[in-house]
Amino acid sequence: MLFKAEAKVMDYLFEKCRGKKTVLLTPKEILQAILPKYELTAKQLDAIMKNLALDGYIDVQNSDKQGSLVYVVTLKLKGEAYERERQEAKKKIVRSIAFKIGLGIVTFIITFALGRLLGRW
Repeated sequence: MLFKAEAKVMDYLFEKCRGKKTVLLTPKEILQAILPKYELTAKQLDAIMKNLALDGYIDVQNSDKQGSLVYVVTLKLKGEAYERERQEAKKKIVRSIAFKIGLGIVTFIITFALGRLLGRW
């Protein structure tokens, strides 16, 4: 499971890599894409990119283009399945909430029925 900032960066990488084998992205481009919700430094972004690579989502290489840092990003198998993983996580949350609401309703009905029964005696 990814942290929120990692998930936001992965969302952006997934969209940029859709249908492409490899993409070139600058840290500035990635940081601007996740603003204003997440304000990260270049150092934090670099750590997130390394974590995504360690988790098996991407393969990232640092390159130098005209004196500035450029990430060469390739989605790995887990990265290509990221969209499906994200949808499954959302479904799991919805099911959990629905179960808790259902359990609350059943508990309320049983409590109400027992209260009426005990009130008659």
